[in-house]
Amino acid sequence: MKHTASVLAQQWTWHHHALLKIRDALRRECEEHSDAARRITEADVHDAADTANLNTDYSTLIAEIRFEEAEMVEVEAALERLQRGAYGICEATGQPIEPERLRALPWTCLCQRAAAQAALREMR
Repeated sequence: MKHTASVLAQQWTWHHHALLKIRDALRRECEEHSDAARRITEADVHDAADTANLNTDYSTLIAEIRFEEAEMVEVEAALERLQRGAYGICEATGQPIEPERLRALPWTCLCQRAAAQAALREMR
């Protein structure tokens, strides 16, 4: 059994490192965007055009922070699946996720077919 666990660990080494790098990058980006948003709220402007521009910038930063936080949740879930031994298995079908898909989207929990079906359901 120990041999199988080490083989599984070796199988997912690239993915584990990729997920950690992505998580670290997302944390940095989120921190940078949060700092920029804070600076906007602290800005002392008196011009209406500058205020409008700052409000637009602030809204954009908040949207980026929310997107990064959502991505981080996905990455954390993938790291958890790695620890549980469930990584690389489609949560919808129970079948292995295509290796190419895992290389492109290491946080994915759906095979290509299940992801396409989920996208179609969302469009309806």
